[in-house]
Amino acid sequence: MIFLCRAGELADPGTQNVVLGEGDDELDMVIVKTQDTVHAYINRCPHEFIPLEIFPNHFLTSDKRNLVCSGHGALFELATGICSHGPCAGQTLERLHIVERDGAVYLDEKLPPAEIARAKRTGRRW
Repeated sequence: MIFLCRAGELADPGTQNVVLGEGDDELDMVIVKTQDTVHAYINRCPHEFIPLEIFPNHFLTSDKRNLVCSGHGALFELATGICSHGPCAGQTLERLHIVERDGAVYLDEKLPPAEIARAKRTGRRW
């Protein structure tokens, strides 16, 4: 397991950007807390595989009800990652498996972050 953040540091609703590795091995994630539950997604819109935010850690709509892709305005549900509006409606953000333990959030994937990042890059359509 790899430490990502302290659960108590996340607003509800709130987000935290976490990047593990660098270059081709970089795994960029958004940690989301909503209704006292924490979720983690790969930080890339399924429409064109771009990061959701332009400015660091600016993932939420002004009413904090959805994640928003700053590139095309797609809206994603906080708890499910499902796109409810925009060019990728019906698609989802890619969820990462996490665990909360002793007030901390950990990445708990079978593959190391670098392998996840490389695998996602090879799946791009462009």
